[in-house]
Amino acid sequence: SSAFGSHKSVDADTISTRSMTQANLTRSVSGGLVGLNNLGNTCFMASALQCLSNIPALTQFFISDAYESEINEKNPIGNRGDLARAYGDLMKQMWCGNSSTVAPRHFKSVLGRCAPQFSGYLQQDSQELMAFLLDGLHEDLNRITNKPYINQEDAPENTADSVAAQRAWDNHKKRNDSIITDLFHGQYRSRLECPDCMKVSKIFDPLMYMSVSLPRKEEKIREIDIIWLDPERRRTRYKVITPREGQVIDLLYSAEKVSGLSADRMMLCELSQSIIESTISPTQKLRDIREGRYSLCIFEREPQLPVIKVYNAYKGYTSYLKYFGNPLIMQIPKREMSYKEFVMSLYMKMSRYVQLTEESVQSEDTLPFKIKAVNQFGVEQSHDLCDEDDNLSVHMSSGKPVAYIALVWDMDAKDEYFKLDECNAVDYHDSYRTTKARKNEVLLEDCIEMYCKQETLNEDNMWYCPNCKDFKQASKKLDLWRLPKVLVIHLKRFCYSRHWRDKIETMVKFPLHDLSLKKFMLSTDQNHIKYDLRGVVNHYGGLGGGHYTAYCHSVADDKWHVYDDSHVASCTAEKCNSPSAYVLFYTQQEPDRINGSSNGFEPMDVN
Repeated sequence: SSAFGSHKSVDADTISTRSMTQANLTRSVSGGLVGLNNLGNTCFMASALQCLSNIPALTQFFISDAYESEINEKNPIGNRGDLARAYGDLMKQMWCGNSSTVAPRHFKSVLGRCAPQFSGYLQQDSQELMAFLLDGLHEDLNRITNKPYINQEDAPENTADSVAAQRAWDNHKKRNDSIITDLFHGQYRSRLECPDCMKVSKIFDPLMYMSVSLPRKEEKIREIDIIWLDPERRRTRYKVITPREGQVIDLLYSAEKVSGLSADRMMLCELSQSIIESTISPTQKLRDIREGRYSLCIFEREPQLPVIKVYNAYKGYTSYLKYFGNPLIMQIPKREMSYKEFVMSLYMKMSRYVQLTEESVQSEDTLPFKIKAVNQFGVEQSHDLCDEDDNLSVHMSSGKPVAYIALVWDMDAKDEYFKLDECNAVDYHDSYRTTKARKNEVLLEDCIEMYCKQETLNEDNMWYCPNCKDFKQASKKLDLWRLPKVLVIHLKRFCYSRHWRDKIETMVKFPLHDLSLKKFMLSTDQNHIKYDLRGVVNHYGGLGGGHYTAYCHSVADDKWHVYDDSHVASCTAEKCNSPSAYVLFYTQQEPDRINGSSNGFEPMDVN
């Protein structure tokens, strides 16, 4: 036996992903058309498992027990073979059993022990599960039992790419050799260039899947409410189209077009139920708006006049204020006004939904509420709103303006005089029903082109140039070099930043047959290779939840099927292309299928 282990390596070029295994798999009892019971938010796991199950070469390897002789129990970063055995047992249940559904409890239990992040029953990301599973199976089945230390270095600048790539691949195989590397591992070249000294660094790295960004839609539809100065007008809800990467002023101009309210009379705020969380500057970036957690509301205001934000609250049986109803704003035309004038102005602002008599607002003793100063978080302050002459002071003793007040209602008076339903009532503008997202489609080719295009590193991810002895914002370019037997493409639909999260619903058109990556290949040795689609993981819904399903092409009946937890049904091929597609699984065509007649990015033919 060699220093790297006693198991014989499988030559990747001899592995067929279709013809070698199709006869065996089609003779299985269930044909793999088996649903997986949902154990509690496990649809993310089921969808990934169904796609991997329909990779013929991988499944044949497990149901034939070929994997047992390759289990590496001594790998310190493996799972003592537990994950591989659990996966093999599950594949046998799915392909060799008599049941139409399987409860993957044992696999889920082993998965949780190997990866604690998957141990509970919270919804997880299917792509992250797939990535861990492939890596975990690789380490459990790694034929290398004694990994040598290999120092990764840049190849000398005059080294031919073919030589540097082969050397890097040989080094990779000295430490990584399994059915997963045979099927799923490819190679890409990363090229970095210093903008100052032009030093070039080339590194060839292994590739197990491609995570490709989606070209962002240029526009976004947003819901926004307007609360008017006219007390008789209800809050009005609109839908407006804004640039995705613009400023808040662009949103205000869009709202101006549908509402007729001038943008300079708008104050945009983030609302959390009955509290104004923040006021947003017109120069702020739209991407920093915290959508989902807060709603957007525009308050009509008179320019240049100070603004006091007014809340309705009650104390109930505790000392803490509880807020209800829509907030409103008051503007003081002068620095001071009498308390009675202020109360009368309040009454006029709320007259549509607060039923009081003029007599009741003439005296503080007859008011059904107390006016209290609060801070931006709604916590009551000790500041007295009136001076010795009973004038309302809009400035505190510190000189800062009073920005927030609360009308603290007596509980009985609140129920008697305050019409909460009318206060919260919303009128829907025609734009709310008629504004639709414009159809936006991109090709998979566009996504891969973004993955491979040259970019300049940002300040948080600079490269250390060995010539300049300093960190530089180098230019970076990726190119594909070696293609895997099974190509996994992850469409990055989920975007995160410090202040916002978003899911991209763009339709990505991908081919069913004849996917070619020739234009992205730096090496010409594999330009003839084409791929056929084998499976698709779908994600429906928004961030933090949603539901996963899978579309898979089965070798058992040569048809497409939808896998939705325990439910399995046949479907047409065109179902695969949808805005919900999240992870794509392609397998290489057999040599007799390759005819070179398609570029792989034509609209897919499903006839």
